[in-house]
Amino acid sequence: MLSEADFYSYQHRGVDHIIGHPNCMVWADMGLGKTIMLLTAFLRLRAAWAVSALLIIAPKRIIQSVWRQEAKKWEHTKHLRFSLIHGNRVSRVAALRRRADIYLVNPENLQWLVTEINHRWLRRKLYPPFSMVAYDEITRLKNARMPNVAGGSVNAKAWVSVAKYFSRRAGLTGEPATNGYADLFGQYLVVDGGQRLGTAVTQYRERFLAPSGYQGRSWIATRTGRQQIQDRIADITLSLSAKDYLDLPPVVDNVIWVDLPPSARKIYDQVEELFFAELDSGSTLEVDFAAAKFNKLIQIASGAVYLTTGGPWEEIHREKLEALQDLLEESGGRPVLCGYTYRHEAQRIAAAFPEKPQEHSGATFLSSKLGERALDDVIRRWDADEIPLLCGHPKSMGHGLNLQGSSARAVVWFSLPYDLQLYNQMNARLFGGHRRKGASVVHHILARNTIDEVLLWEKLHPKQKTQQDLKDRIKAYRESK
Repeated sequence: MLSEADFYSYQHRGVDHIIGHPNCMVWADMGLGKTIMLLTAFLRLRAAWAVSALLIIAPKRIIQSVWRQEAKKWEHTKHLRFSLIHGNRVSRVAALRRRADIYLVNPENLQWLVTEINHRWLRRKLYPPFSMVAYDEITRLKNARMPNVAGGSVNAKAWVSVAKYFSRRAGLTGEPATNGYADLFGQYLVVDGGQRLGTAVTQYRERFLAPSGYQGRSWIATRTGRQQIQDRIADITLSLSAKDYLDLPPVVDNVIWVDLPPSARKIYDQVEELFFAELDSGSTLEVDFAAAKFNKLIQIASGAVYLTTGGPWEEIHREKLEALQDLLEESGGRPVLCGYTYRHEAQRIAAAFPEKPQEHSGATFLSSKLGERALDDVIRRWDADEIPLLCGHPKSMGHGLNLQGSSARAVVWFSLPYDLQLYNQMNARLFGGHRRKGASVVHHILARNTIDEVLLWEKLHPKQKTQQDLKDRIKAYRESK
């Protein structure tokens, strides 16, 4: 944990930015303390009678533990009272009516919260009990669509109609544009109500972006669009990079190549060229469109493939499992963190490395279905170096999960995600701002001459460069001021 002296030496920029801008965005790498920045800014604003209470919108796991745990670490925030708006309707209403300094809600309950705010306060010409709202991991709102508790979606404009009654709005993230500039519209809409990038996503695309990809289903910024977006958002955006403030050991990218056996190569080539293949078992694979073929090729490269969507699967080769075995033997006894994409990969890894807790061997799996007690036990064992191989889907390894307590220095990707945010967030579980001394490695097990190479070098790396360029330009703007 950082001392308060360390905190005030470099995080005061984030605090001052939040205080100085009623609507603002903070892009800060993991380890730079976005949580404590916001809590400190909130306390100063409340002391100046600028705000009453704070509403925090964040993913479920974060609202359940991270904010309260972080507040307890600091002398000036440990007294804060939290109210978790979660559970069934009775629990949510009780939490909303409870007297607190900070209210916490996950995006899935926003539709319900909009209705409650309108019913309980706005229609009576009263203000809600919280006058400041903060969006933790605001990229969840990047498409201007927010999931609701029923599994549907609520347009961000519905929330903006309520959020305008908040005197302060702040967005926090370390990954603002993992899919390029198209990600920014929804985030800035809920922060400034559309002042900078507009209120309609169609107009935003027409003005700043151009269609790209298969049948123009994705969007990239034009050259002039990039500059215009940067100019419009720079005044309320602060970009903080860990490398500028912390003396961190390097993170090395490493590729572990495997070659597909002839039988697997034949299947791969047939699916790629013909959208059809017959397996050695007599089963057949057939895909109808490009996206389905893309997924099938990733599966074949990893060693197994679903015969039907979500149905039974069949193993095609074990090259990546053998590469993972070699990597574990070469780890020198240090734990290894492993990410995968498909459920059949988890099942194959579990079968190849059966868990034996008493012997501290085998693979242990993190899942979003784990209860709080079970999750705490896994993290305790991991921190004590009692788990040699910790595996999970990157969605289960995301925001708010700290796995930096062990001696582990390696992440291995059994297969790669398409989403840069998932990729970066899982790596950050181990390689955040507080990582221990000594070089760390991100291993990528890639099947040679397959879609694996396209994912790493034509999808993830270019997205990383686009996002970093944007963050650097915003940082340069702030420094010029």
